[in-house]
Amino acid sequence: MAHHEFEGSNGINKTVLSDQVKQYILDAIERGELQPGERLVESQLARQLRISQAPVREAIRDLVSSGFLEREPHKGAMVRLLTDKDMQEIYSVRAVLDALAAEQAAPHVTEEDLQELRGTVEKMLQMAKIGDYLAAARYDWQFHIQIVAIAGNTLLRRIYDNLQLGQYILVTMRRSSISLEQLAARHQAVIDALATRDPEIAKRAVKQHIVELQGEGMVER
Repeated sequence: MAHHEFEGSNGINKTVLSDQVKQYILDAIERGELQPGERLVESQLARQLRISQAPVREAIRDLVSSGFLEREPHKGAMVRLLTDKDMQEIYSVRAVLDALAAEQAAPHVTEEDLQELRGTVEKMLQMAKIGDYLAAARYDWQFHIQIVAIAGNTLLRRIYDNLQLGQYILVTMRRSSISLEQLAARHQAVIDALATRDPEIAKRAVKQHIVELQGEGMVER
């Protein structure tokens, strides 16, 4: 991984530092700098980031808990390869949470909200056209978080964050059997459903969106 340096513990508390290390590891996985099966050594990562091992240990523990890393006896933590079963579980959880967000957002959505969602999809399409999976995935995540924000459900947002669902979006994009541009364009149907302000229509549209992804997401690129 590329060299990086975080501010020491005298300028930032350990919890925040641990979160930064966690994001650093996730970004490295997304960029392909850390491959499935690759081992993470706490002491080596701490030296690389010029911090103590405590926040690194905490970050690794959290990523094991959320399923991005796994521990093996006598080997320590390593990047976990997501199986088809893992992917099915991710899709099924996302279908429920995304549908709930859309259902609750629909009655409150404004024209300004819809315009912002369209803008996010347009940026996603631009990144798709140049094949930038990482940027497209982040705009995809932004799109769904915008809907959660419109819904105004703070507990739902905490669940999204705790499950690290945004980090899985890149994985689902890369495993899909359809093009990145098609994946991005499909979000328009969700916007159209939200524009009706009908909770049931919005919920069905999002569920259909995820079900289609699930059906096409078991093919490796």
